[in-house]
Amino acid sequence: MKKTLLIISLFTVALVMSGCHKSSKIQDTDLMHHRFVLISANGQHIPLDEQAQLIFSEKMTITGKMCNQFSGQVILDKNNIKGTVAMTKMLCNDDQLNQLDYIIDQLITSGAEINLSNNQLTLKNHENELIYQLKDLM
Repeated sequence: MKKTLLIISLFTVALVMSGCHKSSKIQDTDLMHHRFVLISANGQHIPLDEQAQLIFSEKMTITGKMCNQFSGQVILDKNNIKGTVAMTKMLCNDDQLNQLDYIIDQLITSGAEINLSNNQLTLKNHENELIYQLKDLM
């Protein structure tokens, strides 16, 4: 009898605890009003002094900078992000930043898988992966 009661109690606790599990689906509110600084592009470390960044604002408006500045509107659907981007088109002295302009434009306009974990934001598709670190200004 005691074994049965113990098993039922453990089963009940397991059910209650599984109900407390937080969904891994990213919400708009997880991103809005946050600034992320690029720390890695396709496995290559990006120095923080480059200041390549991505900022999410109200209604999922994004602004950012690689070599050129860009802005746009994105839609978050499950763990995917997609939208439109307008970008200045100046050629930079840094080839890596020029390439990053192309990559961020492609990731946003073609759509990318998005993940937010441990204050790191990852955007990736089958060709590219950008990893950003949360660096809010305040």
